[in-house]
Amino acid sequence: MRSLFQHVSPLVFLCLLTTLQAGCSGGSGDTLAGGGIGGTGVTVASVGEVNGIGSVIVNGVTYDTRDARVFVENTLRGSGDLAVIHNLSVGMVVRVEGKLADDGSASADRVFFSNNLKGPVESISDLDSRTKQVVILGQTVLMDDRTSFRNGDMSSIAVGMVLEVSGYDDDTGRTLATYVNKVADSLPPGGLVEIKGLIQKLVRPLSTFEIGGLTVDYSTADLSGLPGNAPEAGQLVKVRGRLEAADRVAAERLDLEEEFGSKVFDVVELGGIITQTGAPGQFSMGRYTVKVDQETSYNNLTPQDLIRGAQVIVQGTLTGRDILADEIFLSEKIRMESNINSIDLAGNSLVLSGLESATIFTTATTRIVGIRQGLDSITPGDHARVSGRRTAGGDILASMILVTPSNDSVELAGEVESVSEPFIVVLGIEVNTSSIPSDGFIGAAGKPVSPAEFFGSVRAGDSVALEGTLQGVSVNWTKIRL
Repeated sequence: MRSLFQHVSPLVFLCLLTTLQAGCSGGSGDTLAGGGIGGTGVTVASVGEVNGIGSVIVNGVTYDTRDARVFVENTLRGSGDLAVIHNLSVGMVVRVEGKLADDGSASADRVFFSNNLKGPVESISDLDSRTKQVVILGQTVLMDDRTSFRNGDMSSIAVGMVLEVSGYDDDTGRTLATYVNKVADSLPPGGLVEIKGLIQKLVRPLSTFEIGGLTVDYSTADLSGLPGNAPEAGQLVKVRGRLEAADRVAAERLDLEEEFGSKVFDVVELGGIITQTGAPGQFSMGRYTVKVDQETSYNNLTPQDLIRGAQVIVQGTLTGRDILADEIFLSEKIRMESNINSIDLAGNSLVLSGLESATIFTTATTRIVGIRQGLDSITPGDHARVSGRRTAGGDILASMILVTPSNDSVELAGEVESVSEPFIVVLGIEVNTSSIPSDGFIGAAGKPVSPAEFFGSVRAGDSVALEGTLQGVSVNWTKIRL
């Protein structure tokens, strides 16, 4: 059955799965909000960044929240759309538990938010003009254009300020903040701090353990939130307590945390950062091992893009802490690939051959991997495969650059700016599609369409992907996908 889900979008995949399982058990049997089908549908748990609020959008799927219960730090805050608006924000990493109806609509039963940490800023440093590094409770937090701020912005952060942080942990143990909330200008005497992390260096006789170098003293803590009322090495826990020193917290309460909770779901989605690669056909995202096979679909990437530090969304079935991936896709939509035309070390940027209208900027968080390990080691003629994003100001920022020996492959994927057949402008690059054969136009359904049908359906704001080959200084485009 998994083969039916290849080469489809995440929502279409879920729709297909829902259709195939119509009439099967849907978990709790609640009436679907918006779907109108009581007791049927596929159960889903999605862990990822909130992309939109009103309903709630997570990992690109819009969930109807009119009947959803909203939990913050495991405390019920209310139900329905107003509870979502009042308690959740864009950028928060949440877990949505819900259902997919036969018509493809998604509804949330419960939404959970638990921050990574909350505490006073110990130090601040600018890694570059776009990236700031702060230390909170001994943990390194990175902030950049991908971070959503509440009650302030990146430039207003000061030492001593109490911040609440949500985000993804990378392969080096740093937290890439997707959401930062200024809680107070300073921590009041006896004020509570919070941190979520794995129990390490557990010393039972001393009633202590560590989370990322922070010592937690749990000798007087409420342990009723832990199985057996005792911490275990490797558990993911939430600690609430009071600072005794910059590197020591006296815990008042410990609670067990689980990314996907304790229920069983038909489908799971996990957004995050690849933290480890190992045996062929698998990689790790935090505590979860993702396994791929011949039926795994790669939506907007290739297997070579699955490297440490890459930010992806995985969709599949969960067994224990293993996810058998049905589909994997990049959370960032821009992809550019060609030989390198020029490099500007002073401007931290590069330009690709055939795509010269677009300048690609690197930041302190850009991963450069492959045969080169830094911008200063790249030479013109090297081949670069870039994944990244566009800022509000229009700059293209690279998250990952895979450098390989020179070859003629060209790819361009991003948002359409304007259309005038046979021309289409993507990321500021005007593409003449006249060289694309008639069977090289692929519509939104993943099937070939005529050039007229393609241009009749594509609009500014849509995302397209183009493939071609270098011919001297120009590109011979051979395929375009909507």
